[in-house]
Amino acid sequence: MCKRLPFSNRYVFAKVMQDNPDLCKEVIERILNMKIGRIRSIEVESEATEILYRGVRFDVFMQGDDAAFEVEMQTYEQEGLPLRMRYYRSQLDRRTLSKGDPFSRLKPVYVIFICLNDHFGAGLPVYTFKSTCREDPSVAFDNGACDIVLCADGDLSQTTRGIADLLEFVRTNKATDGDDLTGRLADAVEEAHRDEEWVRSMNMLDWDFEDARRAASAQGHAVGLAEGRKAGLAEGREAGLAEGREAGLAEGREAGEASERARTASLMQKMQEAGCTAEEIVRAMQLEDRAALYERYAV
Repeated sequence: MCKRLPFSNRYVFAKVMQDNPDLCKEVIERILNMKIGRIRSIEVESEATEILYRGVRFDVFMQGDDAAFEVEMQTYEQEGLPLRMRYYRSQLDRRTLSKGDPFSRLKPVYVIFICLNDHFGAGLPVYTFKSTCREDPSVAFDNGACDIVLCADGDLSQTTRGIADLLEFVRTNKATDGDDLTGRLADAVEEAHRDEEWVRSMNMLDWDFEDARRAASAQGHAVGLAEGRKAGLAEGREAGLAEGREAGLAEGREAGEASERARTASLMQKMQEAGCTAEEIVRAMQLEDRAALYERYAV
């Protein structure tokens, strides 16, 4: 029996958006509170690669007649989120303007990050960023760029009912009664899990991640025990308690084993951040030398 992964899982999110272009469009329209016209293409987990410079992998990249949209699902805290969004936007611009085209052909571009946690700490459910003139905000500087961060743990009373329902679905994976969009998204998540081949690849990756996360948690617990045991050993030595010394050695061995598994968890996280797909991570863990992977991803 396979484990049901939530909509907030980046791979579930990407599959639902790819398999249901109409839902993808409606999600973006709800976030932006506007109609976005005809859609030319939707790509998921698409790459913008570079030989010498850092590439990116977009969760969902959608091009319309009048604008381009990139949507990322962020389930854990990311360092440098504003800088990450800046870099993603630069890569989008490169994909929407051909060599020799005038800059006037650049379409408006929306970079949207849907987060479980509030990166900025102001408690807002939606943060919208556009360029303004500091000296005189009335001076127009419309370069067509818009960055939006949605936070599922923000105060949902400060946004529209539609966005609140969407963010509640991201947070809980439960549709809101009477909300057609989240109801159809919930159905699409269930439909995704009927794809047996996709589920198998997700199960392998999910099993590895869960196992690694448990190991990392165990390591933290073991370190705490080791510190306490260290103090206990000092007292034990003073009292001549041999069992304290033996227990300390046992805890040390457990900590060493947990450390290796936690390193695996860190490796998998680095690979995911570097843009590796679920299938690529699973294959690398099975076939490649683990020490070489540690060195490649600086773990």
